[in-house]
Amino acid sequence: MADADRSVAGIIEAHEAWLRGGGDTGKRGELLRLNMRDMDLRGAALANANIRECDLTGSDLSGSDLRGCSLVSSVMVGVNFTNALLDFTDMTDTDLRGANFTGASLNGVDMWRANLKGAIIDPITLHTILDCREPDESSAYFALTKYQSPA
Repeated sequence: MADADRSVAGIIEAHEAWLRGGGDTGKRGELLRLNMRDMDLRGAALANANIRECDLTGSDLSGSDLRGCSLVSSVMVGVNFTNALLDFTDMTDTDLRGANFTGASLNGVDMWRANLKGAIIDPITLHTILDCREPDESSAYFALTKYQSPA
């Protein structure tokens, strides 16, 4: 195991102790500006961790608990979030190209200015995250499509 892997593992271990002890033991995970590419973090307990500006490209976070995390400005290209808990996670300005969100819980997630190109995500979930709605009859979109003649 490389030194960086041991360092990340130590931070995660202390964070898990912090979660178990209700903040009385261990230490909240502060994973800032780390290279965590291609890491196997399946099932990691990282709720409320601060994982800002990290490179997690190609990492496996399937089944992980990331509720309440800050993932702001991180690079997460091709990350596997299958069945992960991501409720109330802040993914502002995060690069999520090609990420897999199959079965992930995404209630209250903030994806402001996130790049989701090629991501696998349920369309209804995506519309909920982005607060999209069907146009109604008073919208400009509806007016344009209603009165255009067929080509």
